[in-house]
Amino acid sequence: MDFIQANKLLSISLFLAIISCLVGRFSAGDIDYKVILTLFGLMLLIQGFEQVGLLRFVAQKLLHHSQDSRRLVQLMVLLSLIGSMFLTNDVAILTLLPIYLKILNLLPKFKGRLLGSVLIIVAANLGSSFFPFGNPQNLYLYDYYHVAFSQFLLWMGLVLLVSIIALWLLTLLVAKDSLEEIEFKQATFARNESFLLAALMAIMILVVLNLFPYQWTVPLVALAVFFYRRSLFRRVDYGLLATFVCFFIIVGNIGEADFIRENLHALSSKQVYLTSIGMSQVISNVPAAFLIAPFTDYQQAVILGVNIGGLGTLLASLANLIGYNLFHSFYPDETKRFLGLFSLVNFGLLVILGGIFFFFIH
Repeated sequence: MDFIQANKLLSISLFLAIISCLVGRFSAGDIDYKVILTLFGLMLLIQGFEQVGLLRFVAQKLLHHSQDSRRLVQLMVLLSLIGSMFLTNDVAILTLLPIYLKILNLLPKFKGRLLGSVLIIVAANLGSSFFPFGNPQNLYLYDYYHVAFSQFLLWMGLVLLVSIIALWLLTLLVAKDSLEEIEFKQATFARNESFLLAALMAIMILVVLNLFPYQWTVPLVALAVFFYRRSLFRRVDYGLLATFVCFFIIVGNIGEADFIRENLHALSSKQVYLTSIGMSQVISNVPAAFLIAPFTDYQQAVILGVNIGGLGTLLASLANLIGYNLFHSFYPDETKRFLGLFSLVNFGLLVILGGIFFFFIH
């Protein structure tokens, strides 16, 4: 029972996978091994970046340049946006939000606590959508549809541009108060290890772009990590990898149902876009991508839909839940106010971005 409680998404997906196999059939061919292995390699390296302290070092350097409370929030949001592009939204939130909340403990008069926290989470979700390797749904969709890299960046670059403008305008709502002098313990990072991880990450990016074969590249990267710091293998989220396997099995069996396949195939591009956003609100954007993509050729609609669909409810993105739990651990008495502001900002941005890009779908 404790395992189910701690791994709800895995438990639900495993249950549904078993049911789908009992009703349909099990086929190992339904599993996309490239996505699973590539995600595994990226997870290893992301955990390495977290351990060497590079992002914390950059965050502290930026904080030294914060003249006032608004500037502090703007710099943290910017770092969350950029950091999530390369280290995924989950890692950006897990790394930056605790730093921000710890700083606030030293600033009892700070007025932007709630809005700053919400915007860091939103920035991580939106920033991670830019690159094919920024989040799990992009990794899967980029590989599934074989989208041209330049085309992917064009689609998501427009989303990123609108996101940056919207986030900047929202940061202007933070009061511009002078900050008290804060004493920091000097942060450091392991330079040689960071260079090694950056080189391995560059190799993994080439795998994502289909320039290197994953069958031997990912094992070689994993072997390098094993000799460099084997403890990273214990920090990989194997539950998420298992959840992906379950999604592939579920989708494979759903694909055998003629009425589902026919109904999804009958949807127009704009309907696929709205369906992707809507399903993300209920089951989160990663499983929404897995469930919709195999039944439609409207790749732009799915990619934009599930990425913009990460806005909205707490369930729309797993990163939202991570951010909510972190805020609750620091300020349990302010959770209701946080959730109210989180919903207001997220649904507001969902309506704005969702509405704007509805007209870009073709």
